[in-house]
Amino acid sequence: MSGESPITLAVWHLQQQHKTRPKHQNESDAIYLDEHKTVMQKFTRTAEAKEKRRKLKKSRETAKRRKNIDAQFLASKDFLKTYEWRKLRMQVLVKFEPRCMCCGATPDEDGAMICVDHIKPRLTHPELALDFNNLQVLCEECNHGKGNWDTTDWRPKTI
Repeated sequence: MSGESPITLAVWHLQQQHKTRPKHQNESDAIYLDEHKTVMQKFTRTAEAKEKRRKLKKSRETAKRRKNIDAQFLASKDFLKTYEWRKLRMQVLVKFEPRCMCCGATPDEDGAMICVDHIKPRLTHPELALDFNNLQVLCEECNHGKGNWDTTDWRPKTI
């Protein structure tokens, strides 16, 4: 054993000690090791649970921040420049024709500027910003008169 590393020698020495110890000491060590293993497993589960809760809290905070950013964007004028909005706006105009659903004005007959209006405002209902069923066609005057506070639905009622 003379050319062995100190670690190898220490392990060999411990093994020899273990062989020569009385049997009841080895059994008590086994009980201690089992108890230690149980404690370590509980500690590991607790640590894993804490880490899981921390990650969940962080993801909720991130989602909340992202939702606030999205709501701010949807309420901004930049939203009206997006492809998704312009595409949906065109679909509404094609379906309902460019005629104000409130006063009946048209661009051809009355020279009215036509707007696609959100019945429930984007500011208070950002989740409905791209919902076809939340849109109506109004002239500029009716749209401005309606404002963000009025939720009157001027679409024709179908039976």
